[in-house]
Amino acid sequence: MRIILLLCCFCDVSAALFAQKTLNIRSISPLPSSLNAAAYGYTDSLSLQNSLQRLISDLHQRAYLEASVDSLTYQDSTAQAWLHLGPAYRWARLRTNGIPSEWRRNADANLRSKGGWVDLAKLEAFKKEWVQTATNQGYPFAQIHLDSVEFSPGYLDATLRLDKGNLFRFDTLLLRGDANISPAYLQRYLGLQGKQLYDQSRVENIRERIQELPFLQLRNDPEVEFIGSRALVVLELDRQKASRFDFIIGVLPNSQQVKRLLITGTFEGELQNQFGRGERLYARFEQLRPSSPRLDVQFNYPFLANLPIGADFKLHLYRRDTAFLDLDVDFGIQYLLEGGDYLKVFWNQRSSRLLQLNEVSLLDSKSLPPTLDVSQASFGLEFQQQQLDYRLNPRRGWAFLGRGAAGTKRILPNSRVSELGLAYLYDTLQLRTFQYRLLSETEAYVPLGKNSTVKFKLSSGWTLANQAIYQNEQFRIGGNRLLRGFDEEFIFATHYAVGVAEYRLLLNRNSFLYSFLDYGWIANRTATLQEDYRAYGFGAGITFETRAGLFGLSLAVGTRAGTAPDFAGPKVHFGYVSLF
Repeated sequence: MRIILLLCCFCDVSAALFAQKTLNIRSISPLPSSLNAAAYGYTDSLSLQNSLQRLISDLHQRAYLEASVDSLTYQDSTAQAWLHLGPAYRWARLRTNGIPSEWRRNADANLRSKGGWVDLAKLEAFKKEWVQTATNQGYPFAQIHLDSVEFSPGYLDATLRLDKGNLFRFDTLLLRGDANISPAYLQRYLGLQGKQLYDQSRVENIRERIQELPFLQLRNDPEVEFIGSRALVVLELDRQKASRFDFIIGVLPNSQQVKRLLITGTFEGELQNQFGRGERLYARFEQLRPSSPRLDVQFNYPFLANLPIGADFKLHLYRRDTAFLDLDVDFGIQYLLEGGDYLKVFWNQRSSRLLQLNEVSLLDSKSLPPTLDVSQASFGLEFQQQQLDYRLNPRRGWAFLGRGAAGTKRILPNSRVSELGLAYLYDTLQLRTFQYRLLSETEAYVPLGKNSTVKFKLSSGWTLANQAIYQNEQFRIGGNRLLRGFDEEFIFATHYAVGVAEYRLLLNRNSFLYSFLDYGWIANRTATLQEDYRAYGFGAGITFETRAGLFGLSLAVGTRAGTAPDFAGPKVHFGYVSLF
C-alpha cells in the first residue's frame, strides 16, 4: 500500500513539474492578428527563455524589427511578458551593390517594391540563394550583408552588398589511396575539368557520383585546397571489387525425352576498369538448349579523347541446333550523361543463315520453310537512365532502358532451293522491305520497412514490318532471364510484354530471399501462324554471400494462362558470382 501511495505521489509531482504553463503577452500596441499567443507556453525557466526568443523572432519576421521584452513577472504557473513592439517596418529603399541583375530577377518583385513590408525570412532566403549561386560560379568565399542601414519612423533604407571574393577555377585532381583510376577520366566523369569555374554543387555531388561507379569507393569526404586562383579537389579512393565471373546451371525436365533431365549452363565474365579508364569488357557463353550455343561479347570505352562520348561494340553469335546461325554486330557512339546514363546512336548489322533444309518437306509442299536467309542493316537510338541505391542488390530506385532501330531487311534466296528447281518460290516475296525493332525495360524498387523491397519490372519487344516475319527473326524468350518457369528460349514471339512482381527479404548487403510472379503477353504473327496468348510463371529463390562469392538457388513453375501448372516438372537453377 505504501508503494502504491509513493507511486501516486511521484506521478503527481512529475505531472506538476512538467505541466504546461501559461505565458501572458502584453504590449501597449496591439499585437499582430497573425500571432498565436497560445503557442508560446512553457514548462520550466529554460523553455520559457526559448519561448520568448521564438516570440521575438516571429515578431521580427513580421516586420516588427524593434520588438523586445521590456519586463517579465511571475505569478503561480503564469509568466507575464511586457513587450516593446514598435512599428511594423516597410522598405523605403533596398539598394543592391555587386549583385548581377540576372540573380536579382525574382528578388526585385519580392523585396524592392516601394512600401513593401520588411520580410526578414524572405531576405535571408534570397541572401542564401545568392551566396549559393556565387559559390557555384567560381566564388567559394562570397559573402552578402546589409550595409548603410538607416531607420526612419516605420521605414527602413539599406544596401544589400555582395562581396564575391577571389575567383577560383578547378585544377588537377589530387588522388590518394589504392584505386587504379586515371585522373583525366575521373575529372571528366565528375565534371571537374581543369580551368572550369569552381562549382560547389559539383563538389557536394562527388560522393553520390562515386557511389555510382562499381569499381571505386570514397574513403573520406572530398577536400578542396585553394591555392592562388586554383581549386584542387583531394579524393581518397579505394579500389572496389567490380569485375566478376559467374555461372548459372539449370536442371530442367527434358520436354523431348521422358524421364530425362536437361542441363543448361550460362558462363559470364566482366572486366571493369582494368586500365584505369572506366572501360568495360563483357563476355557470355551459354547453352540453354541441346546443340544451341550462344556467345555475346561487349566492349565499352568512355570519354574518347577526353570528350563526353564513348565507343560501344557488341557481338552476338547464336546457333539454333542444325536450323540456323545468327550473327548480330552493333557499333555505337554514346553521349555520356551523369551516373552512367547515356544516349547512344548505333549501327546494327543482323544476319541469319540456314544451316540445313528439310528437302523432302520442301519438295512435297512446294512452299518455303518458316525460316529463311535474311539480312538487315539498321540505325537506331538507345537510352539508359537509372537511379539505384546499390546496383547488385537495390532496395530503392528505378532504371530504364529503351532501344529502337529502323532499317532495311533483305531476304537472300537460298542456293540449295535454287538447286532443287524451286527458285520461283521467292517470286511472290518482296525481297527488300523496311523493318522496325523496339525493346524496352523498366524496373522499380519500392522499399517495405527496413529489410524488404518489392521489385516491379516490365520488359517488352516489338518487331514491326509490312511483310511476314520469319521464325529466325523473332524474339526468343522464356527461362531464367525472361519469363521464368519455362524452358530456355522456348517461346518465339514477334511482340511480347512481360511484367514481374518480386518480393525480396534483404538478409544483408548482397543476400536476399525472394518470391516472384512473372506474367506475360505473347504475340506470334508470322507467315504461317497468327496467335496471341498469355503465360505466367511463379517461384522462389535465395541469393547469399560467402567469402567465395555469391551463390543463388531458384525454383520456378510456368504455364500458359488457362492451363494448370506442372508442379512435377519445376525449373531449378543454381548460380554463382565471384567478384574480383
